[in-house]
Amino acid sequence: MQQRDYILRMIEQAGEAIRALRDRILGRKVDRQALRSELGTLLTGQGLDLELVRAADGDTLFLMVAPTGEIDATRCWVLAETLYLDGLDTHLDGRPRDARPSLEKALRLYRAVSPGAAFYGLDEADERIREVEAMLLAGQDGRAGSQS
Repeated sequence: MQQRDYILRMIEQAGEAIRALRDRILGRKVDRQALRSELGTLLTGQGLDLELVRAADGDTLFLMVAPTGEIDATRCWVLAETLYLDGLDTHLDGRPRDARPSLEKALRLYRAVSPGAAFYGLDEADERIREVEAMLLAGQDGRAGSQS
């Protein structure tokens, strides 16, 4: 029981960190180096590396979130959120083409999490999917527009 409570607290802390990072990115109150460091820390907590995740293709990402064949929903969500935040920052920086790889990977991972899934106070997967799809569409049209 104590181990389960500890794990839940760790997950809640990751959710709070993700939410705070998103707010800072949307408010354009984030230093690029600090963002990389914080994203790296989020992934390190899941036993992953930011540069490896950025370089991985979609199939490799699924091996990272489903090492036993069954998707670890928490790991999948943290990985999706990390890629989303990476892409969101780049997109809002006016570089939608550079944001595309992270956003496409995030979208694929969100879709792998069961519909309607939520991660400790963050948006539901369906809402994130719509947001990422809108950014990808805007980038296709050559617009970087901000998200709410």
